[in-house]
Amino acid sequence: MAEAGDDFSHGPGRVAIVTGSRATLQIQESILRMVAKPVADALFGSAVLRSLVEEMWMCMIEAGGVGIAAPQVGISWRLFIASARDLPSTVFINPQVELIGAADVAGEEGCLSIPGWRSGKVPRHDKVAVRYRDMDGAARTGVYEGIAARIIQHEFDHLNGRLFIDLDDSPDPDNPPWRRARMAMSEMEARLRKDAPSAT
Repeated sequence: MAEAGDDFSHGPGRVAIVTGSRATLQIQESILRMVAKPVADALFGSAVLRSLVEEMWMCMIEAGGVGIAAPQVGISWRLFIASARDLPSTVFINPQVELIGAADVAGEEGCLSIPGWRSGKVPRHDKVAVRYRDMDGAARTGVYEGIAARIIQHEFDHLNGRLFIDLDDSPDPDNPPWRRARMAMSEMEARLRKDAPSAT
């Protein structure tokens, strides 16, 4: 998730673990629409997992974000990291998120994978309860409210192939970033349909 005022309109759409540059995948990448797979038990405590998380922290910090999910760096695993006000730096692995109350709190969001588009009208739940595992595999729980809850919902959506713009039905249709994002989404979904195995 991007912070207010950040500009991500420049830079490549790849990351260190894929091509050597620390930048998040852009909206054109089909992986952003896929449901991520759970992190396998054998990976907890491993150098592979630690290396991925380290790359994610560097990518997020260099981009000025407050959260990033593994699919955004080309790895379709159920893992995201976040760090912000009222949300200590945390690695959430195989999270289960309970949404508390109604999704009636409109707030501002942006995304490292959707440069140039912010919305102040993304509805979210004000409170969430999360069960997850840490990098060593230990079970953890937490309850978050306000901006922390918003960040967790935004990043958790990435693990299910959902983007914050799916919740935003209020943008100006003549806004250039909105048009570009919608066009990219259409192209991405067309590729997914083309690549899907046909029923026999």
